Amino acid sequence: MVLQVLSVIGEPIMSWRTVFTVIVIMVVIIAGTVFYMKPSATSTPTMITNVSNISGHVIVFCAGSLYIPLQELKEVFEEKFPGVEVVIEPSGSVMAVRKVVELNRRCDVIALADYRLIPKYMVPNYTKWYVAFATNEIVLCYTDKSRYADEINADNWYEILSRPDVKYGFSNPNDDPCGYRAVTVLGLASLLYGENILDELVLSRTNIKAKEVNGELRIYVPSELEVYSENLVIRSKSVDLIALLEAGALDYAFEYRSVAVQHNLKFIELPRELNLGDPEMENFYSKVTIHILCGIDKEKAIRGAAIVYGVAVPLTVENYDGALEFIKMLLSSTGKSIFEKHGQPFLEESMYFGDVPEVLKS
Repeated sequence: MVLQVLSVIGEPIMSWRTVFTVIVIMVVIIAGTVFYMKPSATSTPTMITNVSNISGHVIVFCAGSLYIPLQELKEVFEEKFPGVEVVIEPSGSVMAVRKVVELNRRCDVIALADYRLIPKYMVPNYTKWYVAFATNEIVLCYTDKSRYADEINADNWYEILSRPDVKYGFSNPNDDPCGYRAVTVLGLASLLYGENILDELVLSRTNIKAKEVNGELRIYVPSELEVYSENLVIRSKSVDLIALLEAGALDYAFEYRSVAVQHNLKFIELPRELNLGDPEMENFYSKVTIHILCGIDKEKAIRGAAIVYGVAVPLTVENYDGALEFIKMLLSSTGKSIFEKHGQPFLEESMYFGDVPEVLKS
């Protein structure tokens, strides 16, 4: 085509039609070149060579339990990259995912309390890779104001929660992994102790249903969760319960150990069979499967497992280079030190899934 254009240009006398044809052809060539050079909306940008040029905003959606350590990481990151402002938006992890996949909101980094939500909801249409990096465990938090605070221990905690004057809480399983993990813990306790703990503390107080099949529990959480008892409080994310706990409006709350440490709360350490913090107990944890968002097309079955956190860059990213640098710092010794200071240990080795950029593996 280019040769044809040159031959036309080489004519000694060009009619207006010829000139018009030349112009149209050249415009088409230039436009096509620009089009093919422009990355598509779902392509993965390349890492810039000079990271000092990073600027703009880095939008981070995160689990509520990650907010405090990520806030500290943000300060270190912004000091290193003065042209960047990190904006952290906490919520329940399921809600964070839904903001991306249902609302198509811009998100540069998504950090979740359950890494399994990424392949369940986001791969391959909303992200191409993810990294599992940290762990945690479930504990039962309380304060000096809590009823029977001087009696409760690792052996009688579920009996204390059953008392008619005790009010306890967990987060909404449809929004927050800490919520479906709390219900999983209560299901595991029913299996471990051979008592109707789940029935008494959850099923009789909500519209959550459960059935036992071959020694395993299947628990079903309706998308429209209802609470029938004043003795049970459910909030969107687990950290929302802390203010109620500290004010004495709530006696006990299921939280992550890291959250308890960060807020200087007293807590009961649950047995390793229940706390979801021991990978060696995976076979027992898996005896409970919880179905969230039942009744709508977002319903997912989540089998009990040891707690592992994950991070990814969604395809709604607008600052890919800033996102990679933020995750790189998160996974570094700097990030590990910050997280462990706040009561949340890293995995011995991060786990990489999909086409993770090499810059994050170094």
